[in-house]
Amino acid sequence: MKEDLTKAKLPTTPPKYLGKNGAIIWKYLVPFLNKNKKVIRADQYLLAQYCSAYDIYREAYENVKKEGLQSKKFKTALNPVDGSVVAHDFTGYAKNPSVQAMSDALNKMNALGKELGLSPKSRNELINLKEPEKKTKKKDAKEELKKFFT
Repeated sequence: MKEDLTKAKLPTTPPKYLGKNGAIIWKYLVPFLNKNKKVIRADQYLLAQYCSAYDIYREAYENVKKEGLQSKKFKTALNPVDGSVVAHDFTGYAKNPSVQAMSDALNKMNALGKELGLSPKSRNELINLKEPEKKTKKKDAKEELKKFFT
């Protein structure tokens, strides 16, 4: 008997390719998401992307904590004859590339989080989703005639 993927919930075991932080957030989110009747097994792709973005965010954040937001840049002039340093001049600051990686990962997490119902607003929208009403052709015809004659 085949499993109905529209009714199966998200697996509690994270994919092996996720990093440490991605696997941790997977285990944290799956119980919450599995309580939502709208979440199905096919949504694990979105959750895996979310967890991967979280992995990147945390790794970039650790780098920013260690290296700082920016670093000093210097221009070094060398003597062409013997290669000795002639000057070592400060030229400004360079932004740590991990800052951009953090921003990109956070934007991706926000977008995917909305799809998964991880924000209060998106949760409310998912809860209030209604099944489309099925109208029969007879009802539609009766309603149209009623509108026409009134």
